[in-house]
Amino acid sequence: MPATESSRQLQGAIALLKTGIDAGSRRVEEMHLAIADKPFRVLGAVPAVADVSGIVRQFHDGITRGVHQAVRGLSTVGCDAAIKAIDIQTK
Repeated sequence: MPATESSRQLQGAIALLKTGIDAGSRRVEEMHLAIADKPFRVLGAVPAVADVSGIVRQFHDGITRGVHQAVRGLSTVGCDAAIKAIDIQTK
């Protein structure tokens, strides 16, 4: 079955969704890290907790980045698979 206008539109919508998830996740990640920076900077200035808070911050920031990379990666895989499935179905 040849690709129809509606299948091409659906593929375009999925591609747009993928772009939106990517951009949105990047922005949320930036905001999350910026908000968390405030208390971590304060704790980093307190000698009694500076070392421990630095370790906690490394974990926090690493987990935050990892979660958002996973969201973007899964979005890419899922959206690309959906676009391909529509392509295969319309051939």
